[in-house]
Amino acid sequence: MRTIYIQSLPTEKLGVVVEENKVKEVVIDRPGLISQVGNIYVAKVVNIEKGLQAAFVDFGESKLGFLPGNELPEARKEGHKPIESIITEGQKLLVQVQKDAYGEKGARLTANLTIPGIAMVYLPYGRQVAVSRKLPEERRVQLKQKIEPLLQEEEGAVIRTAAQNYNVDTIYQECVYLREKWQQLEQKSKSLPGPIVIFEDRAVPDQLVRKFPPSSIQGIHVDRSQLANQIRQAYPYVKEVVEWDKHLEQHLPTTFNQLIVDVVDSSVLMQGGIELQIEQTEALTVIDVDTGGYTGKANKNQTVVHANRQAATEIAQQIRLRNISGIIVIDFVDMKYESDQNQVIQSLKKELAKDPVRSEVVGFTKLGLLEMTRKRESYTSAYVLLDQTVKKTHFSYATYAFMLERELLSYQGSQAEAIYIEMHPSVYQAFVKWVNMEQVSQLIHQEVFVKKSKGMASYQIRLAGSDALIQEHLADKNRQGVDKLF
Repeated sequence: MRTIYIQSLPTEKLGVVVEENKVKEVVIDRPGLISQVGNIYVAKVVNIEKGLQAAFVDFGESKLGFLPGNELPEARKEGHKPIESIITEGQKLLVQVQKDAYGEKGARLTANLTIPGIAMVYLPYGRQVAVSRKLPEERRVQLKQKIEPLLQEEEGAVIRTAAQNYNVDTIYQECVYLREKWQQLEQKSKSLPGPIVIFEDRAVPDQLVRKFPPSSIQGIHVDRSQLANQIRQAYPYVKEVVEWDKHLEQHLPTTFNQLIVDVVDSSVLMQGGIELQIEQTEALTVIDVDTGGYTGKANKNQTVVHANRQAATEIAQQIRLRNISGIIVIDFVDMKYESDQNQVIQSLKKELAKDPVRSEVVGFTKLGLLEMTRKRESYTSAYVLLDQTVKKTHFSYATYAFMLERELLSYQGSQAEAIYIEMHPSVYQAFVKWVNMEQVSQLIHQEVFVKKSKGMASYQIRLAGSDALIQEHLADKNRQGVDKLF
């Protein structure tokens, strides 16, 4: 069982998944770096590349999206038709993001749209009903017979494994709801010139809530009553476990800001003295296992295997926690026998099986390095949080700005009347650019004073207390450069 915590009051939204009293997943939904996967856009075809049999499409972002010809509904009917006979340059069409833009590559798009629910996914151009093979055969036939008559020739649906938790009529009603939702979107798109987004599938809360079978969710705790009601309405299957809780951090093993620090720390010290070093680059991630401080079994070979198996379990957890994707290379402590390597692989696979994101363990190379891959579904935590322009081991100024916002919001209900902060000028600029200051000022009653200082690496709340105390403190200092934020 798992519990989901959603912090939505700050500008940057966070989703935290806790299993067995341990944080297993941190989902970051940040302005400017929000995953667009699942979003539907009214878009415009800019140019068609006949050689690639693909189109480059303007859907409102800085980079054009890439639309392969086989991702057009018409191509599914007649796969041999060239893309230039299906769409034309300048044409308006609806597209959905399959994969976010990454590096120099634009987003990968599809025109075979999907409208996701919990028990099923509605496909406006799917043309068939597919049912999860994990469901019993009798149940699969029953669901297919119920849903197929509802759909017209062009329409389709994918009935998910989660359908096993609900009766057939409930799933039928979800299909009706998703179909109506699509019809509303389609009608809305006709009056819009584009490029513009018409449907957003947010990482927090939507994708996070749908990510797990409802029967496995013990609770969904959110910090706003409005959001709690929205989730109950959109996902009635989980409405009984949705709770509004103003004090989310009290239920977590650490603060939200500390979680942000943890998910990018390159060093992970495990119990028993095993240490992992995690280095992420654009091309791949390298994880080194150091057992220098480990004490275990008397037999040296058994000690190495046991330590590597423990490390493998923790590595799988860290990959999920940090949302690491792409090529991953792991340097375990050398093992003599292939049978020992297989034990380590089994430990790794066992823990990876708990991760909703698909991964593949390739195996050990001749040099003794283990290779694996994990599907890239969104930005890694390191890409979101760290400075990508200079030193990729330091937080970006935007990250510090959002961390400061969370700290300020923690003063709700505090007796303090005023707050004095010193911060680097670039953190101040990021705060003003990204943070909804009007909302923060409405949520906390304190006056906030800021001094910009290039000597600060990031920011520090120097003092919080009565107005008189803050004014006395400022009187003792050079007030030049001190601004009232709100």
